[in-house]
Amino acid sequence: MALRLLLTLLLLTAVILITQAQGIGNLGTDCCLKYSEKSISGIRATSYNLQDSESGCLLRAVVFTTKKNKKICASPTDPAVQKLMQDVDKKFRKDKKKAQPPRYRGRPKRQKQRRV
Repeated sequence: MALRLLLTLLLLTAVILITQAQGIGNLGTDCCLKYSEKSISGIRATSYNLQDSESGCLLRAVVFTTKKNKKICASPTDPAVQKLMQDVDKKFRKDKKKAQPPRYRGRPKRQKQRRV
């Protein structure tokens, strides 16, 4: 009787541990289930992410984030989507250049000394 109870408890513990271990890999990421039907050309995207099977999602998509922090799912094979991705990349590079201090080329000019 005690052996039967012990085996039942061990089996129940094993089942609980296995189900918890399967949930560890799932971080609860939001996945696109379908592509947006709205036109991509009119949105003002600030960034984008690529979604694929490696991120744990079934649908391969480009997820744009707008200035109002909305997420828009789009097909990565659509030419308008690829153009918008390039525009976001260009804007990111331009903003990154603005953040850097100006570089001096050559020797700095000598300042005139003031007479007191």
